Amino acid sequence: MANHGDFSPEARRRAQRTTLVAEVFGAHAERIVAELPDIPEGHVLVAVVDSSQEFSGTHRVDRAELVERIADLEDGGGWAMVFSPGSSVQDVRRRAGEMGSIAAQRAAAIDRITARRREQ
Repeated sequence: MANHGDFSPEARRRAQRTTLVAEVFGAHAERIVAELPDIPEGHVLVAVVDSSQEFSGTHRVDRAELVERIADLEDGGGWAMVFSPGSSVQDVRRRAGEMGSIAAQRAAAIDRITARRREQ
């Protein structure tokens, strides 16, 4: 049988933590949106939740440096979400909700797959 993904306990824990982190992003939606009008041209706002699942703030990031900066900001097991000027509180909460939903589905899929493997 081919292995088409990471179904390890760590992958499941990461998915479970991501569902909680999504709630943190959603809870800080108003703060995130309040900072968007000050974003310079060619930049985005990156909101960060650290590895202890605490909101650690926002960063103005030049679009050209986004990939490198995201890696730095997520270093140590954190999470980052990128927002462009014009995003609303509802947009932030919707995206955070989608993030949480996808992570919960991932955790559930890992549970189903590992249960089937145990039965074999």
